[in-house]
Amino acid sequence: MDMKFDPVTGERIQEDGAAQQEQAASSAAAQGTGDPGQSQQAYFYQQFGDAGQPKKKKRGVIFAVLAILLVLAAGAAVWAMKSGIFSSNSAKVIEAFTNTVSDMDYLAGAFKFGDILLANESTVAFHSDSQDFDMELQFLYGKPRKQMLGSLDVSGYMDVDFQAELTEEQLMVQVPSVTDYIFTYHYKEPKNGYLKDYYGDSLDDIDELLEALYSSGSQAEPDLDLAKTIAEECGKLEFEKTDSEEFEVDQEKRKCTAISTTVTRESLQKIFDEFEDSVMDSIMESGYGYYGYMEYYFDDMEESISEMEDVDLTFFIYKKKLACIRAEIQEEEAELRFLGGDTRMQNMQFMIDGEEMLRIEGDIVDSTEVKKVFSEGEETARLEYNRKTGDLDISADGGRTVISGNVFLDKDSFEATLDKIMLDGQFADMTFGMTIKKGASFQEFDGNEFDLGEASIEDIQSLFMELNEL
Repeated sequence: MDMKFDPVTGERIQEDGAAQQEQAASSAAAQGTGDPGQSQQAYFYQQFGDAGQPKKKKRGVIFAVLAILLVLAAGAAVWAMKSGIFSSNSAKVIEAFTNTVSDMDYLAGAFKFGDILLANESTVAFHSDSQDFDMELQFLYGKPRKQMLGSLDVSGYMDVDFQAELTEEQLMVQVPSVTDYIFTYHYKEPKNGYLKDYYGDSLDDIDELLEALYSSGSQAEPDLDLAKTIAEECGKLEFEKTDSEEFEVDQEKRKCTAISTTVTRESLQKIFDEFEDSVMDSIMESGYGYYGYMEYYFDDMEESISEMEDVDLTFFIYKKKLACIRAEIQEEEAELRFLGGDTRMQNMQFMIDGEEMLRIEGDIVDSTEVKKVFSEGEETARLEYNRKTGDLDISADGGRTVISGNVFLDKDSFEATLDKIMLDGQFADMTFGMTIKKGASFQEFDGNEFDLGEASIEDIQSLFMELNEL
């Protein structure tokens, strides 16, 4: 498309040639196309290529399709499992992919709370505290109830608590600290009051949104369409063995089995189009003003894909786990290397045309996991996580960004807190926390009903007068 949108306001903007050139230069800088720094690496890391060589202009194409290829890999796993072809080359790739990802480090394993969310009843709670501001939100899920509880305390200004519940027929909201009224909105019934007179057909959008939020079927439909498209395109892939190569795994050179396939530009385009439709439909249903913002970036990605040729993928496998994924796009070659250690993903390296772009070094000391991230040879971040205590410490930008907290998972609950935050050298006077647990303590409503959909202008005016007298 020729239209561009401002990423902040979402409004249409016009770009002349000079502006486009300036934007392209800024984009290239953001993608790291400057000269790489010198790296101080462990002996089993090797940096290849001549740092003085200019980078190719189409390097951004690789970054634009990496996310789609990951989605494709996930879809291939679904397709391979349903197809029942477990002795084929494709199944060997899926097995290696699954074994590699499931072999988690300590911190990644602490975020495996999916089973808790899938319980018959669960509660997700968020809280934030500072010197002048405290907030707590709880989202309770059950069958068929969906409820939200919250409290807000702004020092010297307000101290309120509220509860809301979405049922199959209506939305109920109550603010006990303000009034005993239970405000109801029957989103499946016709409206005849002031809201209908004032907002007209716009209420239909609110009704559809509330119905989509309550109905899991409506929410899942776009994802099913996307999964179907991915499965269909993955079913077209042909995997074949190619020449084995040696890669560094666990500090030793290992001979790795190679299995290759080709992902056509047409397949990527179909998956991308379905993904874009799913995202944009969700934005339209939510009513949030991000449509122009997202369309701006989707247009850029679509342009990159339209200029692509087919993508050749080669999976190098050692002991039923990945040692390397190589993507050849046009005249460029990208490799994601799994260098191993305590887990296959503990040490990793991402390279383009033989030049290291990103490296992750991992180690385990007693019960503490240590991770270092290097970008073009320079250390950019460090992470330490103790699996026994849950203590987490992250630093970046030469110590100017610091995050400390706790992440802990047990059978029935997950808890994450951030109690120390420093951004750009400045400490934030605020803490954050999230808890996910099995079970839900639903709160009952008690009070007189005030039907917002049927209330007249006189009813609403009387309500405001009554509240002002409290």
